[in-house]
Amino acid sequence: MNQKIAFYLLSIIAIFFIGYNYSQFNIEPLKPEIITINNNDAIEEYKLDNLNLQQQLEELNNQLILALDELKSTSQKLNLSASKIQVLKKELSSIQNAFNLSDSSLKKSYAKLLENEKTLKVLEKALSDAELDIELIKFDLEIAEANLRAN
Repeated sequence: MNQKIAFYLLSIIAIFFIGYNYSQFNIEPLKPEIITINNNDAIEEYKLDNLNLQQQLEELNNQLILALDELKSTSQKLNLSASKIQVLKKELSSIQNAFNLSDSSLKKSYAKLLENEKTLKVLEKALSDAELDIELIKFDLEIAEANLRAN
């Protein structure tokens, strides 16, 4: 049994020794490989695209600022127009009220005019009747005078 153990022990030592020597010969240091990628064109294209995009962004930003200024100006004009409309509505309401009062006064005046016309017609008829009566009385007086002269 001691011989078996010694054999196993020597076999293991031989295996380790062979493995160590094998690894020493097979492991070579890695040779560094430098791969050069010529991507200068892609980088330049990326830079140009980036620059173009920045210019477009600046242009859009300027357009946005101008649009906002125009919107603010338009908003102020709209507010001014709305306030003018309110003032005009108040003036129109005032004018409408004055018109209604004038119309009411005109209707009252027209009603009085019609009443005065009726009164005038009645007075005209009375005057006509009075003239007729005066003419009759004059005629009677002339007849009476003629009778007096004849007597």
